[in-house]
Amino acid sequence: MKRVLVISATSVVLAGIVSYFLLFGEEVDDNFQNGPIQVEPISVMEQIPLFEGVLAAGISWDYDEDRFFLSTDQPHRLFAEKIASFYVINNTLDKILITKELNTDGDLEGIAYIGDSEVAVISEAGTIYYLKENKDDNEWENTHSVSVFNGDGNHKLGSLAYDPINKLLYSAEKEGQKIVYTFTREGLLIDSIEFNVDGMEQKREFDLDNDYTIAGMSFANQHLYIFSEAYSTLFKFDPATQHTVAAYGIEDVHESAGITMKDGAAYLVGDFEDYLPAPNFYKVTILIE
Repeated sequence: MKRVLVISATSVVLAGIVSYFLLFGEEVDDNFQNGPIQVEPISVMEQIPLFEGVLAAGISWDYDEDRFFLSTDQPHRLFAEKIASFYVINNTLDKILITKELNTDGDLEGIAYIGDSEVAVISEAGTIYYLKENKDDNEWENTHSVSVFNGDGNHKLGSLAYDPINKLLYSAEKEGQKIVYTFTREGLLIDSIEFNVDGMEQKREFDLDNDYTIAGMSFANQHLYIFSEAYSTLFKFDPATQHTVAAYGIEDVHESAGITMKDGAAYLVGDFEDYLPAPNFYKVTILIE
């Protein structure tokens, strides 16, 4: 007797739902007190509710016009279009000024203002999308994009930072081996180094590659401020010496995804996940020197 395997539409949908929850289920322990590295605790100074429905992933401050930019994930829905968004936000983080949708090759995990009314946004796969403001009509144009790894899809980037003095962009692998990449402003890969916490006091044995993530990154005073969703830890890293010089534990944040610096404060944006409380912007004052 021949046996015929019948796969119903319901089975396919259920399999998709299971896959969804495996993909978007709880990711990390975000309590810094549980982390294996000894950190300096820092309290959140201010929480500002994130806009409803905005799947925020990255944040950057415009130091010329005193405003913020947000980049987002693609929709967390099965069979959704490959559309992520770019937002211009006012300086008090309570009003959306401009919204622009972008057809992308993945979530837009990192964003950086690169001066001259231009923003760079990077996808997990390693495509940088460049957006330029036209001040005459108050519109932002996606001028061009660059695949920094020439189409090699074996990457999962989660951040973007910009050094305005040396005109360099930085990004890093979010998970696994913590490689920090250096690019020219135009997106040409010029260096890669392994992020490390050598010399930091630890509470127990750990594996940096498996225990921490690089979910956000910002540049200030010749240092990279690297944020780990896991254990809500902010590392101060000197790219010149390739040495981590400080580590801070941020209290009472929930799986924050992006970070930017403004006037001696770090601004983080909460990751949108169904199992988490409604995400916020978090303002944290730290010593930048």
